[in-house]
Amino acid sequence: MDLRYVICYLYEEEHLSERAIARQLGLSPSTIHYWIIRQGEKATTKSGRPRATDASTDQALYEASVKDPFLTAMDMLRNMNPSCSVHTIRNRLKEKGLKCRTPARKPFLTQYHRQGRYTFAQSHLYWSVEKWHRVIFSDEKIFRSSSRGALRVYRPVKGNSRYDDRCLVHSSNPCDTSVSRFTICVWLAFGNGGKIRDLHRIEQRTLNSQYYTTR
Repeated sequence: MDLRYVICYLYEEEHLSERAIARQLGLSPSTIHYWIIRQGEKATTKSGRPRATDASTDQALYEASVKDPFLTAMDMLRNMNPSCSVHTIRNRLKEKGLKCRTPARKPFLTQYHRQGRYTFAQSHLYWSVEKWHRVIFSDEKIFRSSSRGALRVYRPVKGNSRYDDRCLVHSSNPCDTSVSRFTICVWLAFGNGGKIRDLHRIEQRTLNSQYYTTR
């Protein structure tokens, strides 16, 4: 039975107050008052604006994004030429459970690299604090400007796909400038007492042990 009819019946035929009806139906008094005031009105159905894309276009956009998660909505608009805007493409992907996010980054590690890191961790597992104080650490940082702007990836909202290999950005060559307008790579050494060397800009494309020891 229509809830609006029940409200009007209790008010008109049973002569219950708005608060009594609210307690009986588990609704707020303001809701009861609203429908009593509107009794006799007919509900209207709005047609709304028709969708700019059909089911086949929505599916094609979804499949293109699944095939290449780094494909932007603007790329889809240029390559697939759907009869809709960039904003609509983003909405269709969101309806399909895909959301645009910042991709996770990790270095490109071979099995040799992984084994070396594991061996190092095992051999230094029980080092004392005094020994670690004598160690100098060094690391580099890459600042890169992309011609496409900030890199984004479409991945499922549900589940844990952040670290799926197809959704990761691999930094195999930190000084590679082929994918950006400019890249600046800097290096710094530090230890227990803080900074050991001043910030150094890496000029060459390949990093090796000789470059580290001579700079």
